[in-house]
Amino acid sequence: MEIRLENVWFTYDGSSYVLKNVNLEFANPGLYILMGPNGSGKTTLLKIISLLFKPTKGRVLIDNADFWNMIEKDKQEVRSRIAYVRDKPILVRGTARYNLELGLKLRNNVEVDKSLINNLVKRYMLEDLLSKPASKLSSGQAKIITILRALILNPRILALDEPFTFLDNTRTMLLIQDLAKLVDNGSIIIIATHYMHRDLRTRAKQITELVNGEIIHT
Repeated sequence: MEIRLENVWFTYDGSSYVLKNVNLEFANPGLYILMGPNGSGKTTLLKIISLLFKPTKGRVLIDNADFWNMIEKDKQEVRSRIAYVRDKPILVRGTARYNLELGLKLRNNVEVDKSLINNLVKRYMLEDLLSKPASKLSSGQAKIITILRALILNPRILALDEPFTFLDNTRTMLLIQDLAKLVDNGSIIIIATHYMHRDLRTRAKQITELVNGEIIHT
């Protein structure tokens, strides 16, 4: 699965552009990093890559097909292979386990692989949280639950907005290792962040820097 942005512009208010003439390609499995200060357009760009926002101008090509000109059925099929995780975690009412299983339940009634979930829960030392209401989780706990919920889906494209916020160093290192495994299995991982962890830089296939909605380096 390949994704390419051609001459992408985006505005929220119809006048000022938060993205300007962005051209990017994610053609092969790898870890791709979007860097930039607050307000640089990273989150907006990530949402366009994740097919949540339609560009004001320009095209988003999926395997050389213009996504926004596809029929609805084909759009849904493409979106089913993409997972997007916001910078601020969103959990629904219910337990932490319910939230972990929710992604699979919503994807065409895919059977929940409880062994996979249990292994991840043990790996990230979350066993004591499974029966805890989502509303009672700390920011860091909620963050890792939302990220694991996406990992469980084994997406072809995984877009993460500031994934390391609220995470301690141990879970940060575990996450970087697990993202690398996804890449080895053929996934494209795109991370928007202002914090470049050393191991993240080492593993990155491409680092793109945004300032005021424009790419200044890639």
